[in-house]
Amino acid sequence: MPVHYIKSETDLSLLDTLDRASVIGVDTETTGLVPQQSKIRLIQLCTGEDTFVVDLFRVDAVERLRPVLESPQIVKVLHNAKFDVKQLLYHYNLEMKNIFCTMLASKLLAMGLEARHSLAEVAWKWLGESVDKALQTSDWADQLTVDQVQYAATDARLVYRLHGPMDAELRKHKLVKVSRLEFRTVVPVAAMELRGFFVDPELLAVVTRQMEKQAEELEAAVLDELGGANDLPGMNTLNINAPEQVKAALLDRGIDVPDTNDNTLRPLAAKHSFIDNLLKYRHISRMLGSTLHPFRDFILPETRRIHARYHQIASPSGRFACSDPNIQQVPREKQVRTCFKPQTGNLFVIADYSQVELRVAAGLAQDQLMLETYRKGGDLHRLTAALTKGKHIDYVTASERQAAKAINFGLIYAMGPRGLQASARHSYGVEMTLEQAGSFRDRFFQNYKGIRNWQRELERSGRKRGYVRTAAGRIRSYKGREIRVTEMFNVPVQGTAAEGLKSALCIFWDKVKEMEIDAGVVAIIHDEIIVEVRHDQAERAKEILEQSMIQGISWLVPNVPFEAEAHISLSWAEK
Repeated sequence: MPVHYIKSETDLSLLDTLDRASVIGVDTETTGLVPQQSKIRLIQLCTGEDTFVVDLFRVDAVERLRPVLESPQIVKVLHNAKFDVKQLLYHYNLEMKNIFCTMLASKLLAMGLEARHSLAEVAWKWLGESVDKALQTSDWADQLTVDQVQYAATDARLVYRLHGPMDAELRKHKLVKVSRLEFRTVVPVAAMELRGFFVDPELLAVVTRQMEKQAEELEAAVLDELGGANDLPGMNTLNINAPEQVKAALLDRGIDVPDTNDNTLRPLAAKHSFIDNLLKYRHISRMLGSTLHPFRDFILPETRRIHARYHQIASPSGRFACSDPNIQQVPREKQVRTCFKPQTGNLFVIADYSQVELRVAAGLAQDQLMLETYRKGGDLHRLTAALTKGKHIDYVTASERQAAKAINFGLIYAMGPRGLQASARHSYGVEMTLEQAGSFRDRFFQNYKGIRNWQRELERSGRKRGYVRTAAGRIRSYKGREIRVTEMFNVPVQGTAAEGLKSALCIFWDKVKEMEIDAGVVAIIHDEIIVEVRHDQAERAKEILEQSMIQGISWLVPNVPFEAEAHISLSWAEK
């Protein structure tokens, strides 16, 4: 297959064959990984008959390539497409359409089983070819060697050749619908990462100093209340960050615990002020260690924003994950989230779903009692409290409703009594005996027969076939591994909710562009979407976001009244 190195205006006519292609392998070589700090040196394109290596440092070819790359009719095959899409969006405002990402396809075809998804691993699995990636980190800003040009051409040829067998396998396993959703999501996610999440560095510094001071005061109080370090045999200095030392210190005070985990110590905090202060110290230390200290280093000088990386298929259910930094783990404390704000002239629109996983479960199971409650606008948690406690719904207390929340979210995943008891305590602060948990579980399934029957059928068919699916068709395979029943129910529910969120992201992206609204998603936090929008367009963006979220999930689980609520705010803390 010939390689055409396009490095002058006279070479551009060679690109005319691209217009006739139906599938094109695409790759780029850049001078760095961060778009704001690098440039695109090469764009490589393979039609199966020809491979073109276009040197953008030597020839202005982007406008010639734009109709091809933005064509919805031509399939563009890339590996880790988000990287190339971000570069082209940032440098040339070029939005690639009709993407086929071989990395995302590989993840879908792995069906939740352990696998690696680098281009080298994928090429070996699907083409039986070894790939030498040694030149990947070479200097792409200087004079290019023949080897570099050939290396660049090879990647474009590889992704082109991967398309045929991977596309056929996606069709064979009925993964076309979910793969198209994942491929469509690439551009909105790339745009979200490019836009970034603005963080007020001055306010972040102030909050950091305040919390450092609080941590120091709490540590001193704990040491003082425990009697200092010298009372403990064989211990010169008590380190309250060392679990064994803390355990020994507590035992010296007559408190014998199996471990010093937060969940073990929390019930003792009301009786012992030093335990309460220790837990507060740990909480603040975690905020400092996970957010306040590291986030300073992730603020890009060029934008004064954090540009986190989002991973579309980070688990068998297909949920998003976030890293560098993990914005999804930013604590809910108001003083921390106040640091995340829109820039001057903009506002945030923040929206999340109402009980999306319960509604998805109700729809998948066709549980008539749940569906009827939602259609009437009822409170499912209050209903569950009434049913499990055997009392009229009007007399349900706030604490009983909180317990019912734990019951609902635990039992749609078929937790046993022990699991329900632990989940209620850890996630909702609700104490229930093992006997109560068992009784609540029995009454739940007696009333929600649709959920009970759906779980039984899903377990039967899942064990027989060795896999379960989400509403979009994503497969979680159990080939060669133990089937955990709770996970078997978790994947269809959480996976379908995740697919609804991705669909909402795509719909919102298309609508604001069409309506020329200056708005962009800056973060995804589980089932929450945060949008930054120009001040005078906030109300319209709010309407579009709510509509997009409901539309995004409704096509997957029809006949369920989904709800999404958005509000306008001056910072993330105002949610």
